[in-house]
Amino acid sequence: MTASPKDPAYVPGYSDDERQRLVEQAQLFYVHTRRLLCDAGIGPGMRVLDVGCGVGDVSMLAASLVGTEGAVVGVDADPRSLALARQRVEDRRLRNVGFAEGDLRAFSFDEPFDAVVGRFILMYLADPVEAVHHVATLVRPGGVVVFQEYQLTFECLSRPDVVPLWDQWMAWVLGALDKAGVEMQMGLKLYEVFTTADLPPPCVEIDMHFLTPADPLGPKVAAHTVRSVLPFIERYGLATAEEAGVETFAERLHADLVARGAVVSWPPIMSARTRMEP
Repeated sequence: MTASPKDPAYVPGYSDDERQRLVEQAQLFYVHTRRLLCDAGIGPGMRVLDVGCGVGDVSMLAASLVGTEGAVVGVDADPRSLALARQRVEDRRLRNVGFAEGDLRAFSFDEPFDAVVGRFILMYLADPVEAVHHVATLVRPGGVVVFQEYQLTFECLSRPDVVPLWDQWMAWVLGALDKAGVEMQMGLKLYEVFTTADLPPPCVEIDMHFLTPADPLGPKVAAHTVRSVLPFIERYGLATAEEAGVETFAERLHADLVARGAVVSWPPIMSARTRMEP
């Protein structure tokens, strides 16, 4: 995304490793996001706009719901992410997904959409109300607006109470995001953002993934998150690269979960969905 001078930094960055992390993160939250889109009424024949589409996971998920009679357009400002998204779509031989480069706050289209969706994007904007208001103008009367965002200030649910390496992960990653100015309560603010942007009051829900000894993907995503955020972790003096130990982090976290028989909560994701006035 082309950053406004007032936007907080996109802390995870734009490396190849980060793009791979986005793919894995999408797998982690696939069930939650699919259920959200279905509950919002996204289905066959619809035309959907995916803002801040990154490497295309939500776009492809929406494409599977709208079918061959529908269409999905993903918008992002990072050309490298879009190149990967296009390659992934081509590899899957999807013909109902296209991508465009640009800032979601400035895009316009000749034809309105039936739905606009976005995931983990508003938390990085200086003015999410402005962004939601703008994209809502691209939706036809009676269409839907759907956003899914992290709620990064939360009380971790954990049994046992202490899982040291996970506690370190939260201190490093969440600490870096907070210091960089990312909106840590975007999830809880979604209702306010929608209504302030003059949208109908949304339905707000919460989902939570839990790391367990039977979850090999969660520790992997956690490790790749540390890798992506490490420059900021070091910048703010939260840990050194040696202390973070990215190369062995996933294995160590999984071993910690197994040794303790632990169940711990990933930062929750919250969603808001509303239907525009007909």
